[in-house]
Amino acid sequence: MNAKEANRISIVTYLDRLGIRPSKVKAGYCFYLSPYREEKTPSFKVDPVKNLWVDFGDGNNGGTLIDLVLKMNPQYAISDAIREISTVCGSSFFLHQPDIPQPDSNQNKSSGIKVIKTKPLGNNQAITDYLNSRCISLATADPYCREIYYAIGEKRYFGLGNPHENGWAIRNKYWKGCTAQGFSIYRDNAADLCLFEGIFDLLSYEEMRKGDHTRKDFIVLNSLANLQAALPEIKKYRQVDLFLDRDKAGMETGRELKSILPNCVDKSEITNPYKDLNEAWMNSGRIGLKR
Repeated sequence: MNAKEANRISIVTYLDRLGIRPSKVKAGYCFYLSPYREEKTPSFKVDPVKNLWVDFGDGNNGGTLIDLVLKMNPQYAISDAIREISTVCGSSFFLHQPDIPQPDSNQNKSSGIKVIKTKPLGNNQAITDYLNSRCISLATADPYCREIYYAIGEKRYFGLGNPHENGWAIRNKYWKGCTAQGFSIYRDNAADLCLFEGIFDLLSYEEMRKGDHTRKDFIVLNSLANLQAALPEIKKYRQVDLFLDRDKAGMETGRELKSILPNCVDKSEITNPYKDLNEAWMNSGRIGLKR
């Protein structure tokens, strides 16, 4: 496959095969949450007819499919991007306007994701590379996560999964979701609890405290929407250290918890000036992060 052939493959089809679906479809255009940066309002627009994209939330950057793959993978050369497109979409060229997938409601229904099988970490190189890109070792992740192979409709995907009370929270390089909403709890018969929003925050905390054998229990909310369900468990502990994100939602949740439970201690300052614990850990070499 050459660059011209790669750019003839539908951007909508490429994103769909990664499990990335539009948040809405309007006037023939597909609007997505940006596939290469965090946002809450979809500002990434794809024209399926012209097969071009534009990201209004990123200075109107846009272009062809190769441009998008390079944006999603900054370390790639053009040859790497072409190889990635060929791997994801095969050698078929989607010259016609593709079938537009149904908009993603952003609500993960229990029937929407079907787990086919799970495996121990270390079997899938792409998942291992994903962990390494977040500065997490296999040894650290192994007690908490597994490789998850799942289907959405007739299409099959894989990702990193951590179990919770109602199923699995799953994520990969391009997508995150869950089989059903629920929080994850990891017990070590400790009197104190550490509370995290996402699994990578817990894994980063474990990387940071290697050699420290202080007993702790952990809860990963997987989503702030699971806080109310987790409250009965949180209330059982002598002290609760909060490692929530330093964004508006995370800080408001931290203040709410401290008003309800006086034994909560906000530890999010350790991530400053970054948004969350994983981002701080990934940049720890530059800021001299201390335990």
